[in-house]
Amino acid sequence: MRVLAITALAFSAAVFLSGYVLPLSRLPAAALLLAVLAGALLLPRRRWLRGFALLALGLALGFGCYGLHAQSTSVPAARLDGQIRRIRAQITDYPQNTERYTRVSIRLDTEGLPKLNALLYDNDGVLAGAEPGQEIELEASLRAADRRYGERYTGYNARDIYLIGNSRGEITVTGNGGLPRFWPRRLNHGILTLVGELFPSDTAAFIQALLLGDKTALYRDEALYQALSRAGLMHVVAVSGMHIAFLVGLLRSMFGKRRACSVACLALVWLFVLVTGASPSAVRAAIMQSFLLTAPLVRRENDPLTSLSAALGLILLGNPHTAASVSLQLSFASIAGILCFGERLEEAVYARLPGLRGSLPGRTAVGSVVNSLSVMPFTVPLMALHFGSLPLLAPLANLLALWAVTLCFCGACLLCAVGALWMAAGRLLAWLLSWLVRYVFLVARGVSAIPFAAVYLETRAAWLWLLLCYGLFLGFRFVKKGNLVRVGIPALLSALSLAALLVGVRLSYAGDTGTIAALDVGQGQCLAVMAGDSTLLIDCGGLGTAENAGETAGRYLLSRGRRQVDVLLLTHLDSDHCNGVEALLALCPVRTLLLPAGEKHGETRAALSAAASRSGTELRCLKEDCLLTLGGVTAQLYAPEDTANERSLAAVVSLGDYDVLVTGDMSRTKERTLLAQHPLEGIELYIVGHHGSRYASSEELLRSIGADTAVISCGYNTYGHPEAETLERLAACGYTVYRTDENGTIEIRIERDHG
Repeated sequence: MRVLAITALAFSAAVFLSGYVLPLSRLPAAALLLAVLAGALLLPRRRWLRGFALLALGLALGFGCYGLHAQSTSVPAARLDGQIRRIRAQITDYPQNTERYTRVSIRLDTEGLPKLNALLYDNDGVLAGAEPGQEIELEASLRAADRRYGERYTGYNARDIYLIGNSRGEITVTGNGGLPRFWPRRLNHGILTLVGELFPSDTAAFIQALLLGDKTALYRDEALYQALSRAGLMHVVAVSGMHIAFLVGLLRSMFGKRRACSVACLALVWLFVLVTGASPSAVRAAIMQSFLLTAPLVRRENDPLTSLSAALGLILLGNPHTAASVSLQLSFASIAGILCFGERLEEAVYARLPGLRGSLPGRTAVGSVVNSLSVMPFTVPLMALHFGSLPLLAPLANLLALWAVTLCFCGACLLCAVGALWMAAGRLLAWLLSWLVRYVFLVARGVSAIPFAAVYLETRAAWLWLLLCYGLFLGFRFVKKGNLVRVGIPALLSALSLAALLVGVRLSYAGDTGTIAALDVGQGQCLAVMAGDSTLLIDCGGLGTAENAGETAGRYLLSRGRRQVDVLLLTHLDSDHCNGVEALLALCPVRTLLLPAGEKHGETRAALSAAASRSGTELRCLKEDCLLTLGGVTAQLYAPEDTANERSLAAVVSLGDYDVLVTGDMSRTKERTLLAQHPLEGIELYIVGHHGSRYASSEELLRSIGADTAVISCGYNTYGHPEAETLERLAACGYTVYRTDENGTIEIRIERDHG
């Protein structure tokens, strides 16, 4: 009987139930009842009852562990929510510096307060040069880390962070940070710096992510990030079992497979985990590798299921909130898929292509494809839920790129050692290795450029297709035929149904109807207008949300069969209207980027110009009123008279005789000027100005345009948008109001003969 496996799996199941299903107040009673049940099952001393007793005991331990951990972390953090306190803390990592703030990881060490991990935001940059181990003292406003942008958020607690602080006033920094327990973070920082000095600027960020899992610099290259994501290659820069396997393989190729080498491998694997930040996927891989390496030393046989379940139980024992970690869920789902399907799939391939077994390239290719396919049954639902997309061509990308990634990782490890001793030689070798990195980029960009490389689950039909696929594969498991029939037929039917889905969605948005959609981009604005083959996007920005507005817009358009945007029109250049442009350009080609002329927002204009140039997008500045015609979409554009925020570009967009008024962040004063210069009437839909601010949407405008429907694009914000005064004016004028913060993405379909 796998005692450890049963207990660990039951413990883990209880932790997941505690995090996602059961309220915290019920956990003590559940733990007590199950503990009593476990004892009762052991009393008869019957062997067949032992498994059920272990199951009950594991569940009891899981419920109890989660409850006790929450009482010492998230519960006291909730009590501190909204308070301003004088705190003393120790810095636990190097700061992350941006143009607007410095963010530092700290651990509270204040008398009378729980010793919790927290993130501290310093808007004055005092801590920009801080080091781990230093002590700080300051006044800070605190809030619990289990909410983000007004909604429940589990990401911080999963990383053992329970408070968010904002500095207020003077910060006192003491100490030199030389404590031994921070040496792994210092080594991490040193390697990041060394890689930046060794490698060319276009490959350094990828190597930093590949070696250490630090994707901070990689995220700045939107085009590369989107290409890696669509091709299904982002997993190579998330430190996981693959990296541990690379490291162990490199060490064994250098020092052999002696017992002493196994001990050295264990030490170096755990050092690697600590240096890379001990992510759940890395810890899981290290625990399983430890079982694998120590089993021969103690003359025991390694059991993958036991080591996998034990790894999960140990990670959750350390921090039960880690159950919510996407990294943990995907890592364990991947290994579970490989254990369940990998060996059988590999044998099926070799049975039909026995010649591949005898060559290293053949085994490498088979292993890459088999692993890519075997992880999918359990990871696909998680990717769909967490990311809303499926990289369908990931097996192809892995086949073409993983061999190169292996060489990049091993080569970069050796190069860091060479560079630390002899910088000139290290730079020369890094220049050579960078060509292999660029090959990985080429694969990512090439695969991601293939039509429908990724499917975006933005529609109900797409989710139904995914359920159909699982139903087909499960149903054919009971067919008494060969593997070719049981796997090939459902795969073929899944592909055909996907083709039908994509064609159907494309036709539904290209027929005799037009569509206007206000996308849910948080506190910002992004409007999609589609008719026939024409696509107009108005604004692309948002704040107060974890989603990038460009990614939201790109996923929406691609899921509707729109492969490009004809014109992206920006009403003005405030970040909540344009901070998603770069991500959109990386996801979906844009033919023309149209923005109002002016001198304001010089840095933003320069960034937009550079992004447009990289993506081959034409950039035009609107200096005077004009009529824009795109097939079935026309837009009368009214250029602003000056560059102030309240003088946003305004537009009347028409689909046939259905007219939509967009005023950006125009003020009531400027609305009156617009009405005086361009009398507007016969409008059907009004996109409420300035996200529902009281300073927009004057009564004169609301009554003059004659619309009966209004859409407010807004989200979590501290301005109070939409304000009660604006909502009252809209109601008094007879408008039916829809809001993206309450209704999500709002889609309006218009018949061509409307009117």
